Amino acid sequence: MASVQARHARTCRLEKAWSPFELPSGCSCEPTYYVVVREGTRLHRERVGKNRKQAERALRKIGTQVDDGAYQPQLHAKFADWAARWLSTLETKPTTRASYASTIAYATRGVPQDRAGLVRIAGLGENDVRQIRAAAIGDFNAALRSAGLSDSTRAKHLRVLNACFEAAQAHGYIADNPVKRLPRAQRPRPAKKEAAYFEDAELARLVVEVTPGVFRTLVLTALKTGMRQGELAALTWRDVDLADAVIRVRRSITDGHLGIPKNHERRDVDITRDLVDLLGGWWGESDTSADSELVFPGDGRDGFLVSSTILKRELYPAMRRAGVPREGPTGALRTFHSLRHTYARIALEHGAELTWLQRQLGHSSLAVTVGIYGHWSREQRKVHAERMEGAFSI
Repeated sequence: MASVQARHARTCRLEKAWSPFELPSGCSCEPTYYVVVREGTRLHRERVGKNRKQAERALRKIGTQVDDGAYQPQLHAKFADWAARWLSTLETKPTTRASYASTIAYATRGVPQDRAGLVRIAGLGENDVRQIRAAAIGDFNAALRSAGLSDSTRAKHLRVLNACFEAAQAHGYIADNPVKRLPRAQRPRPAKKEAAYFEDAELARLVVEVTPGVFRTLVLTALKTGMRQGELAALTWRDVDLADAVIRVRRSITDGHLGIPKNHERRDVDITRDLVDLLGGWWGESDTSADSELVFPGDGRDGFLVSSTILKRELYPAMRRAGVPREGPTGALRTFHSLRHTYARIALEHGAELTWLQRQLGHSSLAVTVGIYGHWSREQRKVHAERMEGAFSI
């Protein structure tokens, strides 16, 4: 059975904490209303607020749930406890969980102002999850902005918080997701960045400056497959089928964590004949070509190439020697990932279909491929349209 009760302030002249919804005479405070549900000997109190009409609406809603047997009492948990539990139960890669942990740390303990550890805004850690409102999320975002975080970084933090509160809602800790309640005008609006790629004239100069052997073969394979750095670093000869001209992407290593590729997208990457010849030659030059051996061995943990070695020891020095600037044509800084963007650009400029490119790159959806590379596809569609000139007899 459900009813509404009023909780009075300690200073109220009634001198009692609770009363029925119909306030007795003598009340001198503005009480807070609760919907109270009795289940056997247990009482569940759902806080509504100070608005009587809201309390009446909540009573009707919860009363219907009780009558239908669908009522579930709202649970209580501090944000710090819930967020830690949510992180620990995520079915995701350790690197993804680690990136989410930075968001939870900011939200729980507060946003640091500087290296001295001063806090711009108190954290949400001690708050009951159900008591966190959109205003608190807005303050959190404003503190991140004051700390100098970019629009894209703040948007990422809000996405993580949104997922955390979405899970809290699904588990019955909150009725509403406060991140979704944040007005659009208070949300960061990151500018869409264009992919940082290499131009054709730069590629010839760059490749010859990369040290021959493992690093030059790595760079050429990245350029001609569009594979991610972690996928190439984890590649074994078992995954390379030169007879069928295909590389089977089954693993990836990121920050020392070996796992499956991004988006759980195991895929087969078709390769060109010249890359078959290149990898065949590299197989012959390798000290060992056993199936379990890495195609691109390094000096990192367990023999993997590490990112700092690839970038700081090889790619960036080669770019300097070749006169290739870090800043690309789009204004974005070029990294090893720019080889992947360059592969996509060249593929689309040579008439590749977006759906084929999506499978080659291992994107989770075609929308991701279109969002990153759609402008190059548009240019190719113009070329095809021009070829239709004069094709009609009328």
